[in-house]
Amino acid sequence: MASIRKKLSENINNSSNTRMDLASAGILGNWRPDELTHMSRYDKIASLAIEESKRLKRPIRILEIGCGEVWPMRVIYKAYTVKKSDIVEQYIGYDIDPTCQQEHRYWPHGGEDIHDSAWFKTFNGEVRIQDLTVNPLLDIPDDSIDFFYTTEVIEHMERQFVEPWLVEAHRALREGGVAYVSTPNHDGSNDKLPEDHVYEWGYNELFELLDQYFTVEDVVGTFIQLPKFKRAQKEAEEKRGHYDGWTPEQVRMIRNRFGRQWERVILAMPYPHMSNNCAWTLRKSK
Repeated sequence: MASIRKKLSENINNSSNTRMDLASAGILGNWRPDELTHMSRYDKIASLAIEESKRLKRPIRILEIGCGEVWPMRVIYKAYTVKKSDIVEQYIGYDIDPTCQQEHRYWPHGGEDIHDSAWFKTFNGEVRIQDLTVNPLLDIPDDSIDFFYTTEVIEHMERQFVEPWLVEAHRALREGGVAYVSTPNHDGSNDKLPEDHVYEWGYNELFELLDQYFTVEDVVGTFIQLPKFKRAQKEAEEKRGHYDGWTPEQVRMIRNRFGRQWERVILAMPYPHMSNNCAWTLRKSK
Protein backbone atom coordinates (compact mmCIF):
# COMPACT_ATOMS: atom_id res chain seq x y z
CA MET A 1 0.00 0.00 0.00
CA ALA A 2 1.35 3.42 -0.92
CA SER A 3 1.90 6.13 1.66
CA ILE A 4 -1.08 8.38 2.30
CA ARG A 5 -0.29 11.70 0.65
CA LYS A 6 -2.29 14.87 0.67
CA LYS A 7 -2.18 16.98 -2.48
CA LEU A 8 -1.99 20.65 -1.62
CA SER A 9 -3.03 23.73 -3.56
CA GLU A 10 -1.10 24.41 -6.76
CA ASN A 11 1.22 27.36 -7.00
CA ILE A 12 2.20 29.38 -10.02
CA ASN A 13 5.72 27.93 -10.20
CA ASN A 14 4.68 24.30 -10.68
CA SER A 15 6.03 23.09 -7.36
CA SER A 16 4.69 19.66 -6.48
CA ASN A 17 2.82 20.45 -3.33
CA THR A 18 2.12 17.18 -1.58
CA ARG A 19 2.55 16.11 2.02
CA MET A 20 2.72 12.72 3.67
CA ASP A 21 -0.41 12.50 5.82
CA LEU A 22 1.19 10.91 8.88
CA ALA A 23 -1.75 11.59 11.16
CA SER A 24 -4.19 9.73 8.91
CA ALA A 25 -1.71 6.88 8.44
CA GLY A 26 -1.35 6.47 12.19
CA ILE A 27 -5.07 6.55 12.90
CA LEU A 28 -5.80 4.06 10.11
CA GLY A 29 -2.92 1.76 11.06
CA ASN A 30 -1.24 2.17 7.66
CA TRP A 31 2.28 3.12 8.72
CA ARG A 32 4.77 2.64 5.87
CA PRO A 33 8.57 2.51 6.21
CA ASP A 34 9.01 5.97 4.67
CA GLU A 35 6.45 7.39 7.12
CA LEU A 36 8.24 5.84 10.07
CA THR A 37 11.51 7.25 8.75
CA HIS A 38 9.89 10.68 8.68
CA MET A 39 8.99 10.26 12.35
CA SER A 40 12.60 9.35 13.16
CA ARG A 41 13.70 12.65 11.58
CA TYR A 42 11.24 14.57 13.71
CA ASP A 43 12.58 12.90 16.82
CA LYS A 44 16.13 13.82 15.77
CA ILE A 45 15.09 17.46 15.32
CA ALA A 46 13.42 17.46 18.74
CA SER A 47 16.63 16.09 20.24
CA LEU A 48 18.71 18.75 18.48
CA ALA A 49 16.44 21.48 19.85
CA ILE A 50 16.77 20.18 23.39
CA GLU A 51 20.55 19.77 23.05
CA GLU A 52 20.97 23.30 21.66
CA SER A 53 18.86 24.76 24.46
CA LYS A 54 20.96 22.97 27.06
CA ARG A 55 24.17 24.03 25.35
CA LEU A 56 23.11 27.68 25.37
CA LYS A 57 21.53 27.36 28.85
CA ARG A 58 18.41 29.15 27.72
CA PRO A 59 15.24 28.62 25.64
CA ILE A 60 15.83 28.88 21.90
CA ARG A 61 14.05 30.50 18.95
CA ILE A 62 13.19 28.10 16.14
CA LEU A 63 12.42 28.56 12.43
CA GLU A 64 10.98 25.80 10.24
CA ILE A 65 10.46 25.97 6.48
CA GLY A 66 7.71 23.66 5.22
CA CYS A 67 6.26 23.15 8.68
CA GLY A 68 3.21 21.03 7.82
CA GLU A 69 1.65 19.74 11.03
CA VAL A 70 4.59 21.00 13.12
CA TRP A 71 5.65 17.49 14.03
CA PRO A 72 8.97 18.17 15.83
CA MET A 73 7.23 20.50 18.28
CA ARG A 74 4.55 17.87 18.86
CA VAL A 75 7.31 15.35 19.56
CA ILE A 76 8.92 17.65 22.13
CA TYR A 77 5.54 18.29 23.71
CA LYS A 78 4.46 14.64 23.96
CA ALA A 79 7.59 12.50 23.97
CA TYR A 80 10.06 14.38 26.17
CA THR A 81 9.75 15.04 29.90
CA VAL A 82 11.24 18.53 29.80
CA LYS A 83 9.81 21.87 30.80
CA LYS A 84 8.76 23.17 27.41
CA SER A 85 9.31 26.85 28.23
CA ASP A 86 12.91 25.98 29.17
CA ILE A 87 13.50 24.56 25.69
CA VAL A 88 11.63 26.79 23.23
CA GLU A 89 11.17 30.54 23.55
CA GLN A 90 9.48 30.95 20.16
CA TYR A 91 8.59 28.79 17.17
CA ILE A 92 7.88 30.17 13.67
CA GLY A 93 6.86 27.87 10.84
CA TYR A 94 6.38 28.76 7.17
CA ASP A 95 4.28 26.69 4.77
CA ILE A 96 2.36 27.10 1.51
CA ASP A 97 -0.68 25.15 2.71
CA PRO A 98 -3.34 27.15 4.61
CA THR A 99 -4.60 24.00 6.33
CA CYS A 100 -1.38 24.01 8.37
CA GLN A 101 -3.04 26.66 10.50
CA GLN A 102 -5.70 24.16 11.51
CA GLU A 103 -5.47 21.13 13.74
CA HIS A 104 -5.78 17.82 11.87
CA ARG A 105 -9.30 16.42 11.74
CA TYR A 106 -8.25 13.28 13.63
CA TRP A 107 -6.83 15.18 16.61
CA PRO A 108 -8.60 16.83 19.55
CA HIS A 109 -10.11 20.15 18.46
CA GLY A 110 -9.76 19.03 14.84
CA GLY A 111 -10.24 21.87 12.38
CA GLU A 112 -9.66 24.59 14.94
CA ASP A 113 -6.97 27.25 14.57
CA ILE A 114 -3.64 25.83 15.74
CA HIS A 115 -2.83 29.15 17.39
CA ASP A 116 -5.66 28.53 19.85
CA SER A 117 -4.22 25.17 20.93
CA ALA A 118 -2.78 25.12 24.43
CA TRP A 119 0.16 22.94 23.43
CA PHE A 120 1.15 25.33 20.60
CA LYS A 121 0.89 28.36 22.88
CA THR A 122 3.47 26.65 25.10
CA PHE A 123 6.00 27.30 22.35
CA ASN A 124 4.76 30.83 21.52
CA GLY A 125 4.08 29.24 18.16
CA GLU A 126 3.14 30.89 14.89
CA VAL A 127 2.42 29.33 11.49
CA ARG A 128 2.76 31.69 8.53
CA ILE A 129 1.35 30.89 5.10
CA GLN A 130 3.63 31.99 2.28
CA ASP A 131 4.71 30.65 -1.11
CA LEU A 132 8.48 31.00 -0.93
CA THR A 133 8.85 30.44 -4.67
CA VAL A 134 6.92 33.70 -5.16
CA ASN A 135 8.22 35.65 -2.17
CA PRO A 136 11.32 34.16 -0.49
CA LEU A 137 11.70 36.99 2.03
CA LEU A 138 11.15 36.05 5.68
CA ASP A 139 9.73 38.59 8.10
CA ILE A 140 12.27 37.73 10.76
CA PRO A 141 15.02 40.00 12.19
CA ASP A 142 18.67 39.33 11.45
CA ASP A 143 20.50 36.97 13.81
CA SER A 144 17.36 36.26 15.84
CA ILE A 145 16.96 32.49 15.33
CA ASP A 146 18.93 29.78 17.16
CA PHE A 147 17.79 26.72 15.20
CA PHE A 148 16.58 26.49 11.61
CA TYR A 149 15.40 23.29 9.95
CA THR A 150 13.64 22.05 6.86
CA THR A 151 12.77 18.44 6.07
CA GLU A 152 11.73 16.96 2.74
CA VAL A 153 10.90 20.34 1.19
CA ILE A 154 13.46 21.36 -1.43
CA GLU A 155 12.74 18.39 -3.70
CA HIS A 156 9.20 19.73 -4.23
CA MET A 157 10.33 22.95 -5.93
CA GLU A 158 12.48 23.82 -8.90
CA ARG A 159 16.16 24.31 -8.22
CA GLN A 160 16.29 28.07 -8.69
CA PHE A 161 13.74 28.72 -5.95
CA VAL A 162 15.70 27.12 -3.10
CA GLU A 163 18.72 29.36 -2.59
CA PRO A 164 16.80 32.66 -2.13
CA TRP A 165 14.92 31.49 0.96
CA LEU A 166 17.94 29.55 2.21
CA VAL A 167 19.83 32.85 2.16
CA GLU A 168 17.00 34.38 4.18
CA ALA A 169 17.14 31.58 6.74
CA HIS A 170 20.90 32.08 6.97
CA ARG A 171 20.37 35.81 7.55
CA ALA A 172 17.87 35.14 10.33
CA LEU A 173 20.08 32.54 12.04
CA ARG A 174 22.48 33.90 14.61
CA GLU A 175 26.22 33.28 14.41
CA GLY A 176 26.88 29.77 15.67
CA GLY A 177 23.25 28.76 15.24
CA VAL A 178 22.42 25.20 14.23
CA ALA A 179 20.59 24.15 11.06
CA TYR A 180 19.24 20.80 9.84
CA VAL A 181 18.31 19.94 6.25
CA SER A 182 17.01 16.59 5.01
CA THR A 183 16.15 15.81 1.41
CA PRO A 184 16.55 13.03 -1.17
CA ASN A 185 19.96 12.53 -2.72
CA HIS A 186 19.61 12.01 -6.45
CA ASP A 187 23.02 10.32 -6.64
CA GLY A 188 21.61 7.46 -4.58
CA SER A 189 18.13 7.37 -6.10
CA ASN A 190 16.63 6.15 -9.34
CA ASP A 191 16.83 8.41 -12.38
CA LYS A 192 13.04 8.52 -12.56
CA LEU A 193 11.77 10.96 -9.97
CA PRO A 194 8.78 10.15 -7.77
CA GLU A 195 5.61 11.72 -9.07
CA ASP A 196 5.58 14.42 -6.38
CA HIS A 197 9.25 15.43 -6.71
CA VAL A 198 10.28 18.27 -9.01
CA TYR A 199 14.08 18.28 -8.60
CA GLU A 200 16.35 16.12 -6.45
CA TRP A 201 19.76 17.56 -5.61
CA GLY A 202 22.88 15.43 -5.99
CA TYR A 203 25.18 14.97 -3.01
CA ASN A 204 28.05 17.20 -4.16
CA GLU A 205 25.65 19.70 -5.67
CA LEU A 206 23.84 20.23 -2.38
CA PHE A 207 27.10 20.25 -0.43
CA GLU A 208 28.36 23.10 -2.58
CA LEU A 209 25.20 25.11 -1.94
CA LEU A 210 25.12 24.54 1.81
CA ASP A 211 28.88 25.10 2.15
CA GLN A 212 28.48 28.64 0.82
CA TYR A 213 26.50 29.62 3.90
CA PHE A 214 27.16 27.07 6.63
CA THR A 215 29.82 24.83 8.07
CA VAL A 216 28.78 21.24 7.48
CA GLU A 217 29.16 19.54 10.87
CA ASP A 218 27.73 16.18 9.89
CA VAL A 219 25.89 14.44 7.09
CA VAL A 220 24.40 10.96 7.30
CA GLY A 221 22.47 8.76 4.94
CA THR A 222 18.92 8.01 5.99
CA PHE A 223 17.88 5.29 3.49
CA ILE A 224 19.92 3.20 1.06
CA GLN A 225 19.32 0.55 -1.59
CA LEU A 226 21.18 -2.61 -0.59
CA PRO A 227 23.17 -2.94 -3.89
CA LYS A 228 24.42 0.62 -3.39
CA PHE A 229 25.29 -0.19 0.23
CA LYS A 230 27.46 -3.11 -0.89
CA ARG A 231 29.09 -0.95 -3.55
CA ALA A 232 29.75 1.84 -1.01
CA GLN A 233 31.40 -0.62 1.39
CA LYS A 234 33.60 -2.03 -1.36
CA GLU A 235 34.70 1.43 -2.52
CA ALA A 236 35.47 2.48 1.06
CA GLU A 237 37.58 -0.63 1.59
CA GLU A 238 39.51 -0.06 -1.63
CA LYS A 239 40.12 3.60 -0.76
CA ARG A 240 41.33 2.95 2.79
CA GLY A 241 43.18 -0.28 2.07
CA HIS A 242 41.40 -2.08 4.89
CA TYR A 243 37.86 -2.95 5.91
CA ASP A 244 36.21 -0.89 8.62
CA GLY A 245 32.55 -0.84 7.57
CA TRP A 246 29.58 -2.80 8.86
CA THR A 247 30.62 -6.41 9.42
CA PRO A 248 28.38 -9.26 8.18
CA GLU A 249 27.63 -10.10 11.80
CA GLN A 250 26.57 -6.52 12.55
CA VAL A 251 24.34 -6.50 9.45
CA ARG A 252 22.76 -9.76 10.60
CA MET A 253 22.14 -8.34 14.08
CA ILE A 254 20.58 -5.18 12.65
CA ARG A 255 18.30 -7.21 10.41
CA ASN A 256 17.31 -9.55 13.25
CA ARG A 257 16.48 -6.64 15.52
CA PHE A 258 14.85 -4.18 13.12
CA GLY A 259 13.87 -6.13 9.99
CA ARG A 260 14.78 -5.48 6.37
CA GLN A 261 13.09 -2.09 6.00
CA TRP A 262 14.86 -0.48 8.95
CA GLU A 263 18.04 -2.30 7.99
CA ARG A 264 18.18 -0.03 4.94
CA VAL A 265 17.80 3.02 7.18
CA ILE A 266 20.52 2.05 9.64
CA LEU A 267 23.05 0.82 7.09
CA ALA A 268 22.77 4.09 5.16
CA MET A 269 24.28 6.26 7.88
CA PRO A 270 28.00 6.09 6.94
CA TYR A 271 27.34 6.37 3.20
CA PRO A 272 25.33 9.54 2.56
CA HIS A 273 26.77 10.04 -0.94
CA MET A 274 25.12 6.80 -2.06
CA SER A 275 21.98 6.97 0.06
CA ASN A 276 18.51 7.75 -1.23
CA ASN A 277 18.21 10.52 1.33
CA CYS A 278 20.62 12.58 3.44
CA ALA A 279 20.36 14.59 6.63
CA TRP A 280 22.72 17.55 7.01
CA THR A 281 23.59 19.12 10.37
CA LEU A 282 25.04 22.59 9.89
CA ARG A 283 26.31 25.64 11.79
CA LYS A 284 26.28 29.27 10.76
CA SER A 285 29.89 30.37 10.76
CA LYS A 286 30.08 32.19 7.43
